[in-house]
Amino acid sequence: MDAGLLSLIGILVAMAFLIIASIKGLPILVVGPVSAIIVFAFSSMGPAEILENMAGAYSEDFAGFSQSNFLLFLPACILGAMLGDCGAAQKIAIKIGDVAQRLGGGKNDMMSKYLVIMGLSLITAILSFGGVSGFVVIFTIAPICREIFKKMDIPWHFVIAVAVYGGSMWTAILPGSPSVQNLMPMSYLGTEATAAPLLAIVTTLTCIVFGAWYIWFVLRRNERRGEGYLPTGKLMEENSSELDTSILGDTCSNWEFIKALLPSIVLLVCMNVILVDYDPWISLTIGCLVCYALYFNKFQNIGKTLGAGCTSTMKSIMNVSAVVGFGAAVELAPGFQYVVDNLNAIPGTPLIQLCLATNLVAGITGSASGGEAIALNLFAQRFVDMGINPDIVHRVVAVSCYGLDSMPYNGSAINRLNYTNLDYKRGYIHEFILGAIFPFINSFFCVFLASIGIV
Repeated sequence: MDAGLLSLIGILVAMAFLIIASIKGLPILVVGPVSAIIVFAFSSMGPAEILENMAGAYSEDFAGFSQSNFLLFLPACILGAMLGDCGAAQKIAIKIGDVAQRLGGGKNDMMSKYLVIMGLSLITAILSFGGVSGFVVIFTIAPICREIFKKMDIPWHFVIAVAVYGGSMWTAILPGSPSVQNLMPMSYLGTEATAAPLLAIVTTLTCIVFGAWYIWFVLRRNERRGEGYLPTGKLMEENSSELDTSILGDTCSNWEFIKALLPSIVLLVCMNVILVDYDPWISLTIGCLVCYALYFNKFQNIGKTLGAGCTSTMKSIMNVSAVVGFGAAVELAPGFQYVVDNLNAIPGTPLIQLCLATNLVAGITGSASGGEAIALNLFAQRFVDMGINPDIVHRVVAVSCYGLDSMPYNGSAINRLNYTNLDYKRGYIHEFILGAIFPFINSFFCVFLASIGIV
């Protein structure tokens, strides 16, 4: 058999292993290196050469990504932990939750339910855009959703729609967003967080409009069926002690709400106005300092909070680095050159090729940041060398990595379903439509907009 073809088969086998192992819940820090070894083994490498490449190319790209992005991940994760532990995130959630209930007017008609769901989605959007990880925002929003959904008889599975629509569908692709996925391309392409602002704004608006329509459509269908909080909320009620319900007895004044928003506001202003020419980790660090200055007496144990942020940093950056190392193994394989040579066979422009490649890699890894990192490592410079504006490459990759990443083995998707006691049959459909299908379509719409000069 041709060596290139055998190597390509090896890449496909390794990808299949990566997907299946992730679904089974095996740690990516183990799965990543094993997948790399599979790629090397199918590339006609002997044991000595495999060991050499694991210690060389794999480890070098693993360490290289960690080195380049450590100062980005650390303050971002610490800020998320601080906003949660000091009570700022909870105050934001309480205030918007109260507004959402007032919008409902105490009624249980469909329009009132819809306005409440949209208001709750706004909570997740504010928290997400302000720096709270989409992975942890469910812990803040779920208790509030349960209280309101029970009162208004809203099907419990809409908690997933609230978390995905507001927390990850569009906030990360806004220009100037502090999300890791928006900041990561900067070090590869020399761009800014506001790269291709019109492209970002229009693709964000399409997500907002579609998500709002989808929630309306599904809610109307459920109303016609007569579906209420139960049956999808039955298991949640049986395990309600798992939720942190301390937030439900709290209140939030207008000043407390403004105070809670200040760390995120300072972060966004610094990153996009005052310190636009500096690395984003500086603005993130300032956000952490502002948060501590405002809430220093609210932290029960600041050391524990910082430790939680550091633990989250190590978990996030190590997992992505393991996937980046796998990308390095793929790049060395003869089969990869076959893939690159045939990228041009994909119908359409180079931007379509970049969009599709990023979506596929994000889908394979089940991770937006992991897929984006591999796409940037392997493809970004290739397309810049073709003369494509780096700002457009930045935005297309940042939008595309949110396409197929929300597969059933995606860590955030699993976390949301587990915490809300929903199974895949009843809860995953919202994740799939709002987190995978439409973002995938939207990424190609982004390419279309770029092709007609919208930047």
